[in-house]
Amino acid sequence: MSVIVGAYAAAPRDIGTGAAFRRYVDDVLGLPDVVGLEVPFAPAGSPWNDPAYLHASGPSTQHVLTMIPATMAALGSAPSTGLASADDDGRRAALDLLRRAWEFVREVNEGPGGRFTGVELHSAPRAPHTSAGALRDSLAEAAGWDWGGVRLMIEHSDAHSDTHEPAKGFLELDDELAIATDLGLGVVVNWGRSAIEGRDDATPRKHLAAAVAAGRLDGLMFSGASAADTLDGPAWADLHLPVRDWSDTVPIAREAASSLLTKDEVAACVSAAAAAAGLRYVGVKVSSPSTASSAECLELVRANAAIVASAVAGARG
Repeated sequence: MSVIVGAYAAAPRDIGTGAAFRRYVDDVLGLPDVVGLEVPFAPAGSPWNDPAYLHASGPSTQHVLTMIPATMAALGSAPSTGLASADDDGRRAALDLLRRAWEFVREVNEGPGGRFTGVELHSAPRAPHTSAGALRDSLAEAAGWDWGGVRLMIEHSDAHSDTHEPAKGFLELDDELAIATDLGLGVVVNWGRSAIEGRDDATPRKHLAAAVAAGRLDGLMFSGASAADTLDGPAWADLHLPVRDWSDTVPIAREAASSLLTKDEVAACVSAAAAAAGLRYVGVKVSSPSTASSAECLELVRANAAIVASAVAGARG
C-alpha cells in the first residue's frame, strides 16, 4: 500500500516546461513516504508527457498514468468519444488515444529511472452515448496489448444521474465492477468523485465497500469536494479540493474550509481500503488555488500527502 501524488493538479499555474517544472517534480518525489506520481496523459505539448523527467526519477519510483485529462479533452471536441461509447467511431477514437498512452508507457518503462506500474481508465462518455458492453469490448481489446506487467484499472467517476447534473456522468460502479471482474482488471475509487455522485460524504465509503467485496479494489485516490460554491468553482464540481484544515498557518488553506474531506475521513477510508487484498496504492490529488505561490503549492502537496501517509501508516498498524 504505497503513497502516490497527483502533483499535476496542484502545480503552479506558470510552471512551464523547464527547470521550474523539474524542480517541482523532484521536490514532490522527495517528500517522505511518496513512492511515485499519478501522471496525467494530457493533450500534446504538456510537460507531463515528456519521458525525460520520468527517466530522471529514482529507479525505485512507481508511477500510475491517469487517462482522465486526455479523456476530458477529447470529450470537449467530440461528446461521443470514450472507451464506453456506443458510437463505433467514438469508441475507436478512444482506443487510438489509449494506444498512444500505451506507447508512452512503454517508452518510459524501457528507459532508466522509475516506471509505470498501472494505468487508470475511465468509462466515458456520458449518457446517452455510453454502453457497458462497449466498455467491456474496449477493455478486452486493450488488455490484449503487451503492457509488460502494467496493471489496467477502471477509476470510477461520478455516474449519470436523473436528479442532478453530473460532473462526469459516466457508468455506474456496479457495471464497472462487473466488467473488471470479468476481465481480471482493477478498480480505483476516487473519494471526491464518489462524493460528487452521491452528493454526500457517505458515498465514498459505500463505493469502497463494494469494490472490496468484489475483490477488485486496487487503488484509492483522495480529492475533496464541496457542497458549497468555492472561489474556484461551483458546488459539487470536480475541483480536487484539499483536505479541510490541512494547515493552521498557510493562508491558502482557508480556501478548503468547505471541503467535505477531513483527516478523520481519510483515516477511516484508508482503514476500509486496507481490507482489500489487492490494494496497490493510496494517492492524493488536490488542486492549489489560483492565487497560490510556488512555495504554497508545494506546501499544500506536502501537507496533504503527509495526512494520507499518516493514515496509511496507521492502517498498517
